[in-house]
Amino acid sequence: MPAVPSRRGLGSRCAALALSVCVAVAVLIGPAQANPTSTTASPATRTSIKVALDDNYPPFSFRDSEGAHMGMLQELWALWSERTGVAVELVGTDLSLAVKMVEQGKADVIDTIFRTPARDRTLDFSAPYAKLDVPIYFNADLSGITGPASLRGYTVGVKNGDACIDWLNDHGIISISRYPSFASLIDAAIHQDILVFCIDDPSARYFLTKYGIQDRFRFTEPLYNGELHWAVRKGDTALRALITEGFNRITPEERRAIEDRWYGRKITGVLDANRLALLSKILIPVLILGVATLAWNAILRRQVAAKTESLRDAVAALSVSEEQFRTIFDNVNDAIFIHDLDSTVILQVNRRMVEMYRLGDYPVAALDIGMLSSGIAPYTLDDAAAWVRKAASGQSQIFEWHARTLDGELFWVEISMRRAALDGNDRRLLVVVRDISERKSAQERMEFLSHHDPLTLLPNRLLVQDRAAQAIARSERNGRMVALLACDLDQFRAVNDSLGHSVGDLLLRAVAERLKTCVRDTDTVSRPGGDEFLLLLSGLADTDSVVETVASLHEALTAPFDIDGNELTITLSTGIAMTPTDGADFQTLLKNADTALHHAKSSGRNTHRFFAEAMNVEAVAHLSTRSGLRRALERGEFLVQYQPQVNLDSGLVIGAEALVRWNHPERGMIPPGAFIPIAEDSGLIVPIGEWVLRESCRQAAQWQSAGLSLTVAVNLSARQLQRPDLADTVVAALADSGLDPLFLELELTESMLIENTDIVLANIRKVKALGVQLSIDDFGTGYSNLAYIGQLAVDKLKIDRSFIADLCSNHDSARITAAVIQMAHSLNLTAVAEGVEDHGTLDQLRHLRCDVAQGYLLGRPGSADVVERMARQTSVFPVPAI
Repeated sequence: MPAVPSRRGLGSRCAALALSVCVAVAVLIGPAQANPTSTTASPATRTSIKVALDDNYPPFSFRDSEGAHMGMLQELWALWSERTGVAVELVGTDLSLAVKMVEQGKADVIDTIFRTPARDRTLDFSAPYAKLDVPIYFNADLSGITGPASLRGYTVGVKNGDACIDWLNDHGIISISRYPSFASLIDAAIHQDILVFCIDDPSARYFLTKYGIQDRFRFTEPLYNGELHWAVRKGDTALRALITEGFNRITPEERRAIEDRWYGRKITGVLDANRLALLSKILIPVLILGVATLAWNAILRRQVAAKTESLRDAVAALSVSEEQFRTIFDNVNDAIFIHDLDSTVILQVNRRMVEMYRLGDYPVAALDIGMLSSGIAPYTLDDAAAWVRKAASGQSQIFEWHARTLDGELFWVEISMRRAALDGNDRRLLVVVRDISERKSAQERMEFLSHHDPLTLLPNRLLVQDRAAQAIARSERNGRMVALLACDLDQFRAVNDSLGHSVGDLLLRAVAERLKTCVRDTDTVSRPGGDEFLLLLSGLADTDSVVETVASLHEALTAPFDIDGNELTITLSTGIAMTPTDGADFQTLLKNADTALHHAKSSGRNTHRFFAEAMNVEAVAHLSTRSGLRRALERGEFLVQYQPQVNLDSGLVIGAEALVRWNHPERGMIPPGAFIPIAEDSGLIVPIGEWVLRESCRQAAQWQSAGLSLTVAVNLSARQLQRPDLADTVVAALADSGLDPLFLELELTESMLIENTDIVLANIRKVKALGVQLSIDDFGTGYSNLAYIGQLAVDKLKIDRSFIADLCSNHDSARITAAVIQMAHSLNLTAVAEGVEDHGTLDQLRHLRCDVAQGYLLGRPGSADVVERMARQTSVFPVPAI
């Protein structure tokens, strides 16, 4: 990267940029082409060329309000066409699209392009015709903006896609506001939507001149600079020569005239922040020295003149200097006042001082520092006097101060105070005051957000941890207890999924307000994130007060919430850990409260649980099982067993239900109930379920190849049914195994038809369209929507084993079983009974005309070979005539 040039006025940079363009042209022309009006024949015989370029890059190339292409390059290419006789078609577009057009042969030339190693592989570049500085521009009312470090705390405006974004990010500046064009960026700066913005210098000069607002902005040294080129496809030397020669025929005077039209008038009189700060510190001594010098020079020049004339000239010179001093003194952005150390009187103030402190017509001599201070320690008159004494001793002082306007409003300032000799008196104090209220407000906001949740404004985990440490320390001294409540909103995800996150956020705020009404002022309600809340209760005498608080929490949430026109009801699950039994520090209490919360949710939600050590043992076992499940998948420790399904009319085996088992290398065969809920909770049920589906399809296809038409029934988990790729998973399993879809049965539970209904129904329809059979498992234990059963063309209803077990001893179970079988037949569905374990139950089911049954009486879950042997028998049980 080239060295950054020394900073002068913006007008000087305009001239420098114009000069750099002329120099670049001279480089392109070379010594052998000094005559720009040469009529040497072109090295190519083209009649037209197409030039692609960025159409959002003033003053080089952009579009007016009606979409017409214009800019400096439009005029230069028009003049090039006139000199060469070759027609030029300008195609203004996004720069990345322009590059592709040239690389793909859809355009001949690209302009307004920076040279990079990657582009060198496909393009031949011209010499640079412009060098561009990229500084930070900022509102003239600001000060102290000098480079990357001074940008922290500001939002920097940039054009979307501009290289400045990467530069700022590389230097740790991440608060960025993006705008679609330089014009919209300048407009935002004019309306003070942004105070600081990054923009290429030529584009900035164009817009600032166009709008006549040069004096409203200042700028820093360049952050970086770059060079503009035009380029052709790699190896097209003839076209490159043609374009170079055409530009050689444009005289420097013609080019300069075009540039002057687009760059506009010079911007002058702008001072950077460092010089302004220095000027504010040494202004008065320098002016006095200048006045003395002028007076002395006037006396020397007029030694032969009359003494009265000399005095008159000196007075005139002093008057001019005084006017210049007053102009600067009154127009700087900081308040300035001069303080007399002996009388403690404020001698003089500038205009900004009057505005900042709202002095109005109040006499300056009647002011004192105490009137301009908050008066609250450490910002009292005595504190101010201490700073004055330090400055009076010759030590320059810079400090923050809580100031007060004359009408009583408090605000924050930064005060710079130094002793100075003015009017021949060295007992003066020059005080410069800068309003830093916005900076302090931003600091306070950042400090607040570092300890609070930005959505609900509740304390965050960091702050509640600090308060917990203090509460635990107090409880150890006074013998009281501290309770930490981990609360979780039940089914909150459904609100976000159905109504959107904006409604979810409003609900979280409303819940936070209700929770705060249920605790004491000495307690803390915190939100660490998501739909979780932490409540810290301190100074408790016993657990009864905790139970009362939990009861009030649940009662507070019973009333529906009116959120954005939606009536929402939410419940709460709570886990409780208390000192000293459940832990003596925040981390231990939090871990144990979370463990208790997990048990509360597992117990049906909308309840609470106190922590017990047995829960911790269970949590460790849960974690161990969860880790083991992941390894079991990788090591192939799962296997599928098959339980035969028997036709009750013929006694023949017609299919089997696939049941997954975990053969642990150390613990042996682990029953499904010990790992399936953990797999569901962790999400591992999805890959486990996919493996079972593939293995079951493979086995059913093998039975089919052996001449046995056995259907295999595979259970789907709720998580699988809610995944958008379910149908793809089924298709892949069928395709890999070669199984006919008619011999695959997927089992669903009633509860699956209630949650996420739209997603579930869509997945079921896709699977059903493949020709796969569907059955509803555990029928009768939940809420069944018969309309869904009809719409989805379910094939089977499986009566839950709880009814079958009591079929011969419980009249209610018998009536329910008979009703389910009758309903299934009326809907042309197959009725399947689970859990048949004795002959009495089997006979009763046959009497009720149940179609299919499975259970230990008819066959325990086992290997595929066992099912195959049973399927080849004439009948599993004797079939008497009914």
